[in-house]
Amino acid sequence: MVSMLCTVPHVLLSCLIPPANLLVIVAVCQLLRKHPGYISGYIYVLNLATADLLVGVMCITEALDDVLDGDFDRSKSFCLLRISLSMTPCIGSILTLLLISLDRYLAVRLPLSYHMLPKKAPVALSLMFLWMLAFLLGHLPLIFPSLQQSNYTGYCRLLSVTRSEYLYTLCFGVFAPSLLVLLCLHVSVCSIAYAQHTRSPHSCAQPRPLRARLRHFKALRTVLFVLVGFGLSWGPYLVGATVQAACRSCDLPDTLKDVLFILGETNSLLNPLIYALHSRDIRSHLAKLLGCRRRGRVQPVASSIHTMSGGSWPRSSWL
Repeated sequence: MVSMLCTVPHVLLSCLIPPANLLVIVAVCQLLRKHPGYISGYIYVLNLATADLLVGVMCITEALDDVLDGDFDRSKSFCLLRISLSMTPCIGSILTLLLISLDRYLAVRLPLSYHMLPKKAPVALSLMFLWMLAFLLGHLPLIFPSLQQSNYTGYCRLLSVTRSEYLYTLCFGVFAPSLLVLLCLHVSVCSIAYAQHTRSPHSCAQPRPLRARLRHFKALRTVLFVLVGFGLSWGPYLVGATVQAACRSCDLPDTLKDVLFILGETNSLLNPLIYALHSRDIRSHLAKLLGCRRRGRVQPVASSIHTMSGGSWPRSSWL
């Protein structure tokens, strides 16, 4: 029964995460060919879907390990490699959320000059740094043997092959700061967007307070989905690590730690729903890929080009 607590979720995640993110990757690639000018937004979502796809692939190996009772990873070195390959895309996914939030913050903070900022070089450098950092943090137990458990019993789980210090590094060096920065960035985006709207002359010329409030609450709802999805996925894992770090005598069961980590992996299934399906363009391409674009079921995609002060650039539709 204890083994089934990990086996069933791993099997479900391995069946759901790869197809969901693969569809998003195909849809975003089509959008990049259609609108090559909007580099940063689509590239970051493409990177997010790729990282989440890798998480789903590693869930397949974990599901096979659960079904076979760990017969193929009795070796400590192989288990460390599998744990590192599982952690690297998880960290990459979390860091990509930060890049998307930072990109949206700049778009709202600098609405007139955002389209004039260089895109290709900063995006390439940021993604290169992201994956280097994710690879380094994910492979810390292989780089520093002091983070490895000395008495490996053949049960390949995070805290069965690595020491608690590695868990604390992940929680307080990646998960907790990411959650805090996400919260600050999205609160700033909402406050700036609302302040700009209240100062807009259109709000005085056209008395539509109800519609304005609906637009504001729609953006706030998307922000709420992002924070709730990330918090519900990785929050319990962070709380468990905090409890164990603060109370040395409180030794949480390994099965509970595994379940909390699996809950964190579900964030890779929520991401395509939150970030991709809230974009009308991506949602429309997904509908085409799934063959469900019928009359009355999918609304036509609004034009992705807005003109302002004589210039034009693709419109952001993440909020």
